[in-house]
Amino acid sequence: MNKILVGIGGNLIPEGYSSLQDGLDAAIEMLEKYGIREVHCSSWYETSPVPKSDQPLFRNAVFSAVTDANPLQLLERLNDIEARIGRVRTTRNAARVLDLDILDFNAQLVDLENLTIPHPRMHLRAFVLIPLQEIRADYIHPVTKKPIISLINDLPDEQEISRLPD
Repeated sequence: MNKILVGIGGNLIPEGYSSLQDGLDAAIEMLEKYGIREVHCSSWYETSPVPKSDQPLFRNAVFSAVTDANPLQLLERLNDIEARIGRVRTTRNAARVLDLDILDFNAQLVDLENLTIPHPRMHLRAFVLIPLQEIRADYIHPVTKKPIISLINDLPDEQEISRLPD
C-alpha cells in the first residue's frame, strides 16, 4: 500500500449542500469508495486565499491515507471526487467548491506533465504546512530536505490561518 498526504480545501458552498463543510465532509466520505483508506485528517483551518484576493476565505485540512493506486490513478480518483462534489475547473487560483492536492506519495519524487509530487508550492503555504504538522510532525520535505517546523518558520507573514473549533 502507498502512503499518501493530501490537501483538501474549498471556499464556495457546493450546489446541493447546506454548507462548505458539508461538501468537504462528503468528499472525505467518498474516499473509501475510491480505494483511499485509513484516512487520518487534521483539524480544519480557515485561511486567506493565496495569492491574496477578494475571494471568500478558504477552509483547509490535510489528511494522510493509504491507497493501492499509483500516482496517476490517485490523481484521476481525486479529480473524479472533485467533479462529483461540483468542481468546475476555470482559471488557476479561482474560487472553488473543492480542491484535492496530492502533497506526498511515499516520499517519492514524481515529475510528469500533469503531476508533480511533492506539490510544487506546498512549502510556501501555511494552509498546507500547519495542518500537515498536526498529523505528521516528523515530516521532512523530500526536495528541500527540511523538517516541517523549518518550513513553517520560513513562511511569509502575510498568510492568515486560524484553527477552527472541533
